[in-house]
Amino acid sequence: MNATVRIGDWISGVSQTDEKFIGYVESIHEGGVLKVWVTQCDREQTVGTSVETVLSKVKKLPESVPSTGEELRSLIELSLLTRDQDWFEELSAKLATLSPTTAGSTEKQYGTNNVRSRLIGMAPKDPMDV
Repeated sequence: MNATVRIGDWISGVSQTDEKFIGYVESIHEGGVLKVWVTQCDREQTVGTSVETVLSKVKKLPESVPSTGEELRSLIELSLLTRDQDWFEELSAKLATLSPTTAGSTEKQYGTNNVRSRLIGMAPKDPMDV
């Protein structure tokens, strides 16, 4: 198994149904089969779903550190879509450390209560959903 690709890594590749995609690794199974959450794809219907592929058909994307308010807000949106509360809190803390001119107006973008209400909506409605 390719030890350089791990759960949570961003990759590009080709699915088992020959779709080109970009996404992040949700799980790695025996035999090098990956389950990937797709964020971009040449087949629009696949975006926002999971696909399977094999290690030999993927390439790990270089890591980048978000440094602007716009980049952080985009990732915050993704953390909300994926219901990743830990990532949301990490990104929000980074955004809060930026100067107002670098960060832009977070309040204008999200509203003061909008982010909190969306975060509360991340909690599973049923304990069995966890």
